[in-house]
Amino acid sequence: MDNEKHNFEIFQSKVQNVKKDWIDYNGHMNVAYYTLAFDNSLDDFLEIVLEIGPTFVKKEKKGPYSLQANYHYLDELRLGDKFFVNIYLIDSDKKKVHLVLEMIDFDTKRQVSVCETILINVDLNIRKSVNYGSDVIKRIEQYQAICSDFQLPLQIGKNLKIIKK
Repeated sequence: MDNEKHNFEIFQSKVQNVKKDWIDYNGHMNVAYYTLAFDNSLDDFLEIVLEIGPTFVKKEKKGPYSLQANYHYLDELRLGDKFFVNIYLIDSDKKKVHLVLEMIDFDTKRQVSVCETILINVDLNIRKSVNYGSDVIKRIEQYQAICSDFQLPLQIGKNLKIIKK
């Protein structure tokens, strides 16, 4: 990839609303729906930015599988709250991408949740991981370069543990 600067921005999902059936007995959005909201945003990102979303999968019979995900719930969302998701690509190789998804409250602009995930490219015919094509790798590298100019959420790479005080 060349070293030219890009005028692109970080992918920001469409604004979503917290629905009534997403609310749990604590009166806020249930963790399962944070996952759903992140996944919906990720599907749009893969389709629009990296061009390896549903259209690619249908045509090429290859698609991203989730290997690992780590969630941080930092604030609550309640019925009717609006939010969007920013997506950063922070690392990659020939088969995998390491992404960070940051959920932001639309009105307050506060960080609500962070999801860190690793996806791997799988050939759906043989159900094994395979390298991305050179055109996909180029798009991944370009977006990763864009993301390197942004400050990433502090939660990235954190271990899961109880901190004793």
